[in-house]
Amino acid sequence: MDLGLANRVVLITGAGGGVGPTLASAFAAEGAAVALHQRDAAKLGRAHEAADSIRSGGGRAIVVGADLRATDAIQSMVARVGDELGPVSVLVNATSAYRAEGLLEIGDDSWAAMVEDMLSATFRVSRAVAPAMRDAKWGRIVSFASRSALAGVARAPHYAAAKAGVIGLTSSLAKELGPGGILVNAVAPTQILTVKDGVPSIPDERAEKMARSIPLRRLATPDDVSGLVVWLASAANTYVTGETIPFTGGAKT
Repeated sequence: MDLGLANRVVLITGAGGGVGPTLASAFAAEGAAVALHQRDAAKLGRAHEAADSIRSGGGRAIVVGADLRATDAIQSMVARVGDELGPVSVLVNATSAYRAEGLLEIGDDSWAAMVEDMLSATFRVSRAVAPAMRDAKWGRIVSFASRSALAGVARAPHYAAAKAGVIGLTSSLAKELGPGGILVNAVAPTQILTVKDGVPSIPDERAEKMARSIPLRRLATPDDVSGLVVWLASAANTYVTGETIPFTGGAKT
C-alpha cells in the first residue's frame, strides 16, 4: 500500500529515545525526509546513527537540537528543517521523561519539569508547525500519550497527569485544525521493550511476568508501535482524528 509519504517532511521529537530511531527508519522507508530532534547528550548518538543509516540508504535525514522549553529555540529548529528539507508536514511528538516518584516525594520543581517536558513541549512544537500545515492544507500530528494517562500509575502521578494533558490537547487540536486538513491523534502505549547495545530496557524475568497479563503474551516492540504511528501520519489515514488509541496488546486499562 502506498501511504503517500514520499517527499513529505517528518519531524520527530525525542528521536534518540527507545522508539525514535525505529520511527525515523519507518518513515524513511516510505520515502519521507526525516528530521530527528534530540537535545539530551546521552541520546544524541542514537539520533545521529539513525540519520546516518537513512542517508546511507539514499534517504534524507538531519539531526536537530532545540530546548523544547523555549519557543524561540523551537521556531529556529522548525525554520532550519524548512530550509534543509522543506516545510514540516508530519510531526511526531515522542519526547519522554518518565521518573518514578511518589506523591510525597514530588516537589513543585519536579512537577513543573514533568509538565514542561511532556505536555508543554508537545503544545509548543505543535504550535510551531501548524502554520505551514495550514498553508499546505494538509498535515498530521501524532503524539505519544501513555497507558498511564488512561489508567493511572503508582509512583508517577506527575507523568500520568502530564500525559493525560496530551490526550486533552490532542482532542482540542483535532477540532481546531481539522477544517484545515490537519489530522491530530495520539497513541497510548504500555511499556515498550527496547534494546540498546544488546541490553533490553526491561529485564527478561520482569518482561516475562508482564507479558503474562497481555493477551498477545509479549511486550510491544518499537516496530509494533511504529507501524501504527506511520499509518496515522500518512495519506492512507483520511478520517481518523481526535483519537487516542490504546496500544496494549489487548490488556485493558
